[in-house]
Amino acid sequence: MTTNCPKCNGEMDEGRASTGEEIRYVSNRQTGMMRTATLVRRARACLTCGYVELFLDPAELKKKI
Repeated sequence: MTTNCPKCNGEMDEGRASTGEEIRYVSNRQTGMMRTATLVRRARACLTCGYVELFLDPAELKKKI
């Protein structure tokens, strides 16, 4: 399945983000001292303009906020 870029309509390449460690997301809606991060599981990058999207499991995030 080919996905088109929301910015330029170019072809998106599916993959994952990598920085040597896992990329995690912390919601500003979490309160208190113990905020729990959600793992970013996949990514897409546009082959034309370079736009990048990151995706996490929304059910996992909803449990934390």
